[in-house]
Amino acid sequence: MAKKIITTENGEVITKTSKQVKTERRIRKFQKYVSVAALSAVCLAMSSLMVFAENSENKAPTSVGGSGTMNGLIGIIMWIVRIAVIAIGGIPGIIKIVQGQQEENPRDRNNGIVSVVIAGVAFAATFGIEALIKQ
Repeated sequence: MAKKIITTENGEVITKTSKQVKTERRIRKFQKYVSVAALSAVCLAMSSLMVFAENSENKAPTSVGGSGTMNGLIGIIMWIVRIAVIAIGGIPGIIKIVQGQQEENPRDRNNGIVSVVIAGVAFAATFGIEALIKQ
């Protein structure tokens, strides 16, 4: 069996078999799936809360538009999404830009710039989506 030698920051040398490395990769992949499933469950719960908020006041017929409670809830949810976009796309992109600049690696720096631009576009899109939902 092939062995992989890993040195830690403390200077320790760890040897792992290819089977252990594969298992760790599978575990990391499973953790990503779990986080996506958890995020999906949160989105489902939030949409259920929005439906409840839409019908909670019953001041106007359902075809007239959103209620004050629903508009407030939509605003809160959109700010949560905006913070998630910044945390997932913006901050790692900035870190990648700095690392690429420090190591004089234009590919890493450009990847970081692209990541920040995509996060900015997604951040701006949340304002448009919020306006469309509230109509």
